[in-house]
Formats: sequence, C-alpha cells, structure tokens
Amino acid sequence: MKRLLILNCIEAETPKLAFDREVAPELGVQFGSGWDVAHLCGASSECALPSGKEYSHLILSGSELSAAEKNPRDLELCSMIRDFVARDRRILGICYGHQMIARALVGSACCRRAKTPEFGWKSLLIQPNTLFAGIPELIAVHSHYDEVFDLPPPFRVIASTADCAVQAFAYGAQPVWGTQFHPEMTFDLGTDMLQSNLRTEELAPELFVDELRDPQQLRWNRLLFENFFGAAL
Repeated sequence: MKRLLILNCIEAETPKLAFDREVAPELGVQFGSGWDVAHLCGASSECALPSGKEYSHLILSGSELSAAEKNPRDLELCSMIRDFVARDRRILGICYGHQMIARALVGSACCRRAKTPEFGWKSLLIQPNTLFAGIPELIAVHSHYDEVFDLPPPFRVIASTADCAVQAFAYGAQPVWGTQFHPEMTFDLGTDMLQSNLRTEELAPELFVDELRDPQQLRWNRLLFENFFGAAL
C-alpha cells in the first residue's frame, strides 16, 4: 500500500484553496503514487477526518489556528494523529501540524506562544537524521507565533534557530517528524506568503529576516520530502 493523505488545516477560504491548487499537487507529484487532500473543517461541518487505514503517509499543513489555544476539532485531529502513529505510518507535520503532533503525543502543555515570533527566510541548524539525509544546509520560510518546547523522550530535536529551539523533531524510531518551518514553500509561494505577512502581521516588519542568498538553496527542501516519502510501509 502506498497512498498519501495531505490534511489541509487552513481555515480561511482563499489560502485554503490556494494550498489545494498550488502546494498539494506538487507534493502529490513528488510522492509519485495515489494521494488525497482532506480539510480540517469548521466545528459546524459534518465532514469526518480519515483514518489511517487507507494511507501509508500523512502530511499535516500549517494553519492560522493556534495550537497554543483550544480549537473545535482538536480532539478529532489528535485522535487521527495517534491512529496514524499506532499504525506506524509516516507522518510529517508542518508548522501548526508540527505543533499538533506534539500535542497529540504529549499534551497541550508542550505548546506555547513564542517569546520571539519568526518571519522570513531563515537558515536552520540541523542535526543528523533520516529526514535530512544528503542535505548539507537548509533554509526555509518561517511564519509563526506559537512554538513547541520541552519535548520529553522519545522525541529528539533535530533542527533549531536562535529564536526557536524546536524547529524540527523526530519521534523515537518511528517515521514521525515535525517541522516548525515550511519546507513545502517554493521561492514564489514563500515570497508571496512573506509579503502578506509584512502587510498584515504587526510584528512581521520588525522581526523579518532574509538569509536566502540564492533560490537554488531551496532545492534541499525537495530532498527533505524525498526522504520523508521513502518507501511505502
């Protein structure tokens, strides 16, 4: 069995549809097999989240939701994550998805508002891990107010920045990872996202960082996904 589920956690209609149109297909093509998109709908929606039975891989997207606060579908989302983990499926959480994996497996006390939010193209200090195999350097879009902290074993921190100690984690020996940064963003999509941040987020102009010397540096983000997709379980 090899099938990818991409859970789009964005609530606002315009960016949610843009993710479906521009990001999800690129990930699906790179995956190279069957894939589906599901949505983390509003509390009044009757849609149910898929179980892990049909899928070998799960990607959880970012969101404007705060993992440091309660949201209507937290229980259902955490249950879904734990189901995928119990089935030993491959999971990658991005930004909000990264935070919600930690919440599902540790509890809400592991997520908080960050002392220093991050906006911009920022380099990461990475540690040896399967997710980063063959990657000599990593730079990606950062856009977040919340962060994960004080993760207990079997979590291992595998990437950090000066302003965020847990930029990525691995969960024991299982194929479960989270990234606070956005490796799915191309140069054009990341630039659009950051320009929006600079217009709409009060702290973004003050905290904005641009460490991207050459868009070709972003090729390593594609390799990160190749490492994640790996072989079907």
